[in-house]
Amino acid sequence: MNTRAHALLHPNAHMKKPPSLQEVLDAKPEDPLVMLYGCLVLDAGGAFIVTSAERARDLKSKPAYLQGIGELHTHEDLMRAPSLTEFGATESGNTGYQMAGLGPEDIDVAELYDCFSIVPIIELEELGFVKPGEGGAFFAEGHARIGGKLPVNTHGGMLSHAHAGAAGGLFGIVEAVRQLRGGLGDRQVQGAEVALVHNEGGILSSHCTLILANAKG
Repeated sequence: MNTRAHALLHPNAHMKKPPSLQEVLDAKPEDPLVMLYGCLVLDAGGAFIVTSAERARDLKSKPAYLQGIGELHTHEDLMRAPSLTEFGATESGNTGYQMAGLGPEDIDVAELYDCFSIVPIIELEELGFVKPGEGGAFFAEGHARIGGKLPVNTHGGMLSHAHAGAAGGLFGIVEAVRQLRGGLGDRQVQGAEVALVHNEGGILSSHCTLILANAKG
């Protein structure tokens, strides 16, 4: 499991035991998935500070610069979703890419909302990192691991790090900033300069894509 491998490298991650394939398959059914395909439910919290680029230069920690942001709301409940493979991340992603003047090929690390195991696969495809239908293989072949083509959810995501309401998505932003600052040891994505964070809300209803960089664009 991609997220569990990364969680083992994070001191605050809640899931520290790598499950076997059989343990995943034998987990409590949560039709059409199983329990280990769903996010954690925990008490947790996080925070970040927003300020101007000029002010950030005087702060102790290295800043991460917001290069682009996009948002879209497509439906309220799943029965009203326009598609069961395209939920709106493409549009929010494209808005963020255009604002930043960047594309999927420029992203060094991605932190994707993973309330269920299928969701980051859908987001990976919608955000243009792989073609439709190729997301599952991308994860299965290890390309989303640290050291792979595009490290995804380097903190362990909500499946293995923590999820506590809004804090679940907030941790993706925190991890992206930390990756851009560097110095994370075995969890560090080498040469990370640009990070993408994607969060969704509702039933894949509301999407927001952030593109951050360690240098002002």
